[in-house]
Amino acid sequence: MQPEPHPERPNEAGDRSIVTLFRQLSRELGTLLRQEADLARAEVREKAAHFGTGVSQLGAGAGVVFAGFLILLMAAVYGLAGLVDSLALAALIVGAITTAIGLVLLVRGRSQLKSETLTPTRTVESLRQDVQMVQGDGPIEAEATHLHDDAQHRSH
Repeated sequence: MQPEPHPERPNEAGDRSIVTLFRQLSRELGTLLRQEADLARAEVREKAAHFGTGVSQLGAGAGVVFAGFLILLMAAVYGLAGLVDSLALAALIVGAITTAIGLVLLVRGRSQLKSETLTPTRTVESLRQDVQMVQGDGPIEAEATHLHDDAQHRSH
């Protein structure tokens, strides 16, 4: 009578190599996922720092410009008041022009902030490629499949 093989210890060399390969795959997938998470965190930190620096510079510059601009507006109102013979009318004209310029700047600034995205695009692309590779549909295979599908689509 033969002893039963131990479930933790395969009895053939081929079985051992499969078990070893699965263990190695498990370790490497864990390492890959940790590296991808680290990359995502670093990329988000980098983008947030860049965004934060831009916003703080914008705020500081706006404060200084605002102080100077108020003085210039007062000068424009008093200068225009001499031409239109009314301080109130001069203030109304300068206020309307200033408001129009301010609205244009706000719209442009808003569109500038919208264009900056915090999405970690390099990490997303890397994860997409990792998923394709794990599924056996790596970049080379995916391109070959795409070309094959295009050729079949054109022939029909």
